[in-house]
Amino acid sequence: MMISCTQPRRVAAMSVSRRVAEEMDVSIGEEVGYSIRFEDCNSARHVLKYLSYGMFFREAMTDPLLERYKVIILDEAHERTLATDVLFGLLKEVLKNRPDLKLVVMSATLEAEKFQGYFFGAPLMKVPRRLHPVEIFYT
Repeated sequence: MMISCTQPRRVAAMSVSRRVAEEMDVSIGEEVGYSIRFEDCNSARHVLKYLSYGMFFREAMTDPLLERYKVIILDEAHERTLATDVLFGLLKEVLKNRPDLKLVVMSATLEAEKFQGYFFGAPLMKVPRRLHPVEIFYT
C-alpha cells in the first residue's frame, strides 16, 4: 500500500517529488517517485507517488477502487478545473466502497466548508500560516 499525491501540473509532480526525496535523503524513484505522461520514475519500493491528474485517471481506469493506495492527497484543490471536478467525483464514489481509504484535500485558499459537505462531513484541519518571518530578496 502506498500514498498518492495528485498534482495539477506535470512540472509540479516532478519538482515536488524531487524536493521531498531530497528532504528525505533518498534517491528519486526509490521511496518517493512520480508518474507523468511519457515518464514514470518509480520502483517497487516506493511508498509516496506524485502523479499528474491524467496519470491518476489512467490508474483509476485499471484499478477502479484504487486499491493500491492507502492515502490519496489532492494538492492544490483550489485550482478548480474540469479535471479537478471529475477527480472529486471519482474519489467520492471510491470512498463509498473503500471506507479504509484516507483522503486529504489540501489548499491554501480553499473554501473548506463546501468540500467538507461534499466529502461526507469530513473533518477540517487548519495549519497556521507562516510560523517564521519570510524575507524576499531580489537579485
